[in-house]
Amino acid sequence: MNILKILRREKGSATIEFLAMVPLVLFIMMVFWQFLVAGYAVIISQSAVNEAAKTYSVTGDSSKAEEKATAIINSMGGDLSIEDLDPNRDVDGNDFNMTLKAKFRLSFIPVEFVGVNTFELEIDRSLSGRVMD
Repeated sequence: MNILKILRREKGSATIEFLAMVPLVLFIMMVFWQFLVAGYAVIISQSAVNEAAKTYSVTGDSSKAEEKATAIINSMGGDLSIEDLDPNRDVDGNDFNMTLKAKFRLSFIPVEFVGVNTFELEIDRSLSGRVMD
């Protein structure tokens, strides 16, 4: 058989095209999944600062507010952690501005493969309120 005849038959070309597209589709799905999880981390962070502000406005105790925020952050799992939770209270009045700083670890490449995790996002959420006396 002539080599040109073999190449023109296109037998098995669908299989080759499929195998070429599988890694690309898997990569796109992985990136899409990471965007969903990162969005969920932002929602959880906002929920944590809401709960902390609500607790702080009733009790005026920042340690109880931090406990509530930590409980909500820990409900997500190990990829989100609190770096700082600060109720910046006005000296003159009862107003405060609760600020939550958290870090979210992206998991594109597992830590076991690269040895160190360099893919982290910082999430800053804040909320204003008033302490009820």
